Amino acid sequence: MRRPLPTGNVPMCSETHRRLALELRTSIETLIARPSVDAYNQASKMLAALGRAGLTGVALDMANDTMSGICDRYERVRKVGTSDIEAEQLRQAAGGIDRRLPFIPLNRVKKAIVEVELFCAVDGV
Repeated sequence: MRRPLPTGNVPMCSETHRRLALELRTSIETLIARPSVDAYNQASKMLAALGRAGLTGVALDMANDTMSGICDRYERVRKVGTSDIEAEQLRQAAGGIDRRLPFIPLNRVKKAIVEVELFCAVDGV
């Protein structure tokens, strides 16, 4: 007889935390150093997945507000880019998000990543 899978949340191990933190910082630094629609979308998807997984706080709000400003400017001038202030805000937000990552259950992060990727694929992003 098979035992049912346990319910609840799977804690994030330190190796996974470091990998996710590196992915976040890399996506933000890529957006800053080599701005493009693809770089913007990659960072946006990562932030969206973390929010969907249950991450909350000032750092995520700062990152999302900054990304919204970048998107608004893109809609006006058709060019992705970050100002020095936006770059600093994104870097500060990444540090704050990094400190909160270990508190998000791994199963929620994995599920959120799949959901965001599926949504973007259906939407053509």
